[in-house]
Amino acid sequence: MDITGKSAIVTGSAGGIGRATAVMLASRGAAMVALVDVNEAGLAETARLVEAAGAKASVHRLDLSDIPAVEAWFQAHSDVDILHNNAGVVSGLPQFPDVDSARVRWIIDVNITSLVTATQIAVQAMKARGGGVIVNTVSTVALGTGFYDAMYATTKAAVMMFTRCCASLKGERNVRVAGMLPGLVDTPILDTTGAGGKSEWMKTVLANNEACLPEDIAGGVIALIEDDSLAGGDWVAVRRSNGQVEYQWGHADTV
Repeated sequence: MDITGKSAIVTGSAGGIGRATAVMLASRGAAMVALVDVNEAGLAETARLVEAAGAKASVHRLDLSDIPAVEAWFQAHSDVDILHNNAGVVSGLPQFPDVDSARVRWIIDVNITSLVTATQIAVQAMKARGGGVIVNTVSTVALGTGFYDAMYATTKAAVMMFTRCCASLKGERNVRVAGMLPGLVDTPILDTTGAGGKSEWMKTVLANNEACLPEDIAGGVIALIEDDSLAGGDWVAVRRSNGQVEYQWGHADTV
């Protein structure tokens, strides 16, 4: 898809990957970017950066754990060409199985239920306007055998499977659904893994792995959006090694 003149929604856009993607969409010629998050101050700064990059920005505070609110918002706003389902949360402390059931439900609703809801509504709107592209932020943990944060890993594996199951929508609705799998990324979400900062397990992960920049991931999102030769359900994993960004491409029928 040629991004020039297109409209987009980016969830989780108050900072990190979402902010970087929103700004990059603007720099690639997007006409309008709708910014969705719960962090109003972060949204305001992202809007400033998006408009400085040349696109019109609209700011929307939306709690993605409130599924009726998510459904209502997307019914009203999903007439766009591009949707980046980027928002996500980690468990924090305590971890499973000591976490309470309300926290488990919150993680599931933010990371997967709201994403499915948004995609379902956006696909209908995109079909009516002739097609579109949806990129779901997954995680490289979905390619592994496990992860310390069990609920985060479980929900991201679900997003991966959902993305792959949407492969047929390219042919059926002219809506191409793709997956972005970030490796370790230096964003504010890392500071929510512990009590008031990074957890000890996250500090260990950071000490033993090279972190990507949000812009590294945003570049991969843009590549997924722009390349219409890709099949539905295709995905790309992005990692850093020895200062270089590395890409691992995959398809709906591969893990």
